[in-house]
Amino acid sequence: MAMRLELNILRIKDVRFAEKTSVNGGVLSINRNELRQLLLEDKRLADVDVELAHPGEKCRIARVIDVIEPRAKASGQDFPGALGAHVSAGSGATCVLRGGAVTVSEYFKEATRGVDSLRDFIDMWGPGGEAGSYGKTCNVAVMPVPAQDASVAEYHIALKVAGLKTAAYLAKAGLDLPPDEVETYDLPFGQEPAGFPRVAYIYQVLTNQFTPLAGDPVLYGDNIERIVPTILHPNEIFDGALIAPWGGYFMETYAIQNHPIVKELYRNHGKTLHFAGVIITNAPNNVAEFERAATIAANLAKWTLGAEGAVLTKIGGGAPEITMARMAQKCEEMGVKTALAFLHMGIDTTDTSLKATTIFNAPEIDAMVSMGAPVASITVPAPDRVIGIPGEAAGTGEMVKGLRQIKGAFSQIGGSKLIAVRY
Repeated sequence: MAMRLELNILRIKDVRFAEKTSVNGGVLSINRNELRQLLLEDKRLADVDVELAHPGEKCRIARVIDVIEPRAKASGQDFPGALGAHVSAGSGATCVLRGGAVTVSEYFKEATRGVDSLRDFIDMWGPGGEAGSYGKTCNVAVMPVPAQDASVAEYHIALKVAGLKTAAYLAKAGLDLPPDEVETYDLPFGQEPAGFPRVAYIYQVLTNQFTPLAGDPVLYGDNIERIVPTILHPNEIFDGALIAPWGGYFMETYAIQNHPIVKELYRNHGKTLHFAGVIITNAPNNVAEFERAATIAANLAKWTLGAEGAVLTKIGGGAPEITMARMAQKCEEMGVKTALAFLHMGIDTTDTSLKATTIFNAPEIDAMVSMGAPVASITVPAPDRVIGIPGEAAGTGEMVKGLRQIKGAFSQIGGSKLIAVRY
């Protein structure tokens, strides 16, 4: 019996506050007080503000740490491990509010001076709204305030949990409604398409370049700092088993829920390839661990999944790039052809004399796809409203900001709108 996931999609065209949380005619109505009370059950939080931001509105959402698509299970656990029991994700029916999004802001009553208090942001209009992926969604902005006795780490975990709770709460309103569209995902056992190459996806989720957040609910409710390469069913990725790590590294939970590469492999399953499965891994930060992870990942691809080809992505630059390259080399040594897709991190695109945009040189790795270079700047106009920075004038005027600060302008896993071009 195959793992089968049905995404029951409701199209959201507008969002508003109302007396009852519901979905009707493409409009998501939210009982603001009910949502706030749900989130304030977490004693790590002293207060929660909730605002709405609509496409085309001259609104800027500041200090965004994650974006999540509203989803809820018809039966079973939403975001298992992070919000409740450690049950399997990836099967059954899930309600999806497509066109809606939950944004989570690191929200302090007094923003820290001397730093860029805007941080990562979303513009709902103008060039910033066009560059990013979340200027076109109807956004529910959640801004939790830490309790006085909460540590920074506890607050950061509480932020992530608040976003997930909000996403599940909103989507539950659509569970009993007929969907506008149904997407079905399964890879039936015993029905493997003949005559097509078996292709695996080796997916970096976390980098150990920086100290991971203790207790970060990345995979089934916990962090993956010490994980070895591990096989997941692709449906688990769509269905809440995996959320973006703290820091994001150009990968929001929303993007994981709608993973472009996994979707593309599914779309081509039985047409041009046989989708063999997904191997998730972290990116170590020393040579011995590079080799260990690369050996395990390549062995899983070749001998467990029977892959003849593999697609690889990374998260971050430096160590993640070396990890990706060594995994690709090990695969190639075993006869598994590889294709790499990644952001070019840390390059100077203004210097046309620079030829290389990678930090490795391996002749056997000869299929690489650019997903852009997060180095350019953009001028964003003054908004009428800024949410996410209480009592602060930051972000209210016209500014020149790095494109990398716009959530969704770049992505480590594809699906963004921008690419790198040399003139």
